[in-house]
Amino acid sequence: MTTRSAPDGRLIGVLEAVAASCLWASSGIFAVHLFRLGVPPESVALLRPLLGAAFLVVGLVIAGRALRVDARGLLVLGLGGGVAVGVFQVAYQFSTDAVGVPTTVALLYLAPAIVVGVSGPLLGEWPNPVRVALAALTVAGVWISVIGAEEVPAAFGTPGLAWGLLAAASYAAYTLFGRFATPRYGSARTVVYSTAGAGAVLAVFLPLSIGPVALPPSADAWIILVVFSLLTIAAAQFLFFDSLGRVEAGVASIAAAAEPAVAALLATFMLSQGLRPLGWVGIALVVAGVVGVGLTARAEPSRRR
Repeated sequence: MTTRSAPDGRLIGVLEAVAASCLWASSGIFAVHLFRLGVPPESVALLRPLLGAAFLVVGLVIAGRALRVDARGLLVLGLGGGVAVGVFQVAYQFSTDAVGVPTTVALLYLAPAIVVGVSGPLLGEWPNPVRVALAALTVAGVWISVIGAEEVPAAFGTPGLAWGLLAAASYAAYTLFGRFATPRYGSARTVVYSTAGAGAVLAVFLPLSIGPVALPPSADAWIILVVFSLLTIAAAQFLFFDSLGRVEAGVASIAAAAEPAVAALLATFMLSQGLRPLGWVGIALVVAGVVGVGLTARAEPSRRR
């Protein structure tokens, strides 16, 4: 099957993925503050998607978006998407807690390479040499920017490595899922049911595997968690899944790799955590990769076979 998207629509898709990545860039800061306030990673992993799903449902109902799906759609979106998003939530929080934000980001952004590598056989979206080169450039830029950060060196240990790699694999999985589901069910249904499904899956399995999930112990922790959920789940997830309805999975995944560059800039100018010259080189490579994928995405029609 071959589908074509207008160039302007494809550019909007790239910009949506970049906007989602800018919101996700604050995730590490939110998570670390919640951990310091006594909220464990498993609680963040569960409560964040539940609150985000609630915001999504309320906002989309007010906006008049249709959310009803048939039984097959509920199974695909709620269970399939829920497992992919839920595993990612757990892996990301535990990796951040185990080895910190820089190492987690370095491992997480192996995902664009995974997506570009498997989107051909799974989705029929075979990357051209330019797309492969842009993915490699972006991943290299992420790793260089992490290595070039001051006072936050990446430190790899067995638990952190395992959680970080799982985060990368599950992020790639839900990117591929979004590209499959969004053109069929729409961005609103896809993001609502996959996010709510993640909360349901985690609500069942986390207490069984870890024990009771602790609620935030203070009003400050609740406020941070609510804002965290609103920005990085409700807003960012909607933008990213809508992007996947407009552009290929590989394009969206590379564009979303702007996240670590934005996070490094936020840390530099807001938290006084500067970058060494090598870090700025890494950011330049990420920006070049993201801009390159935007230009090529706009120039080329979307094709599926």
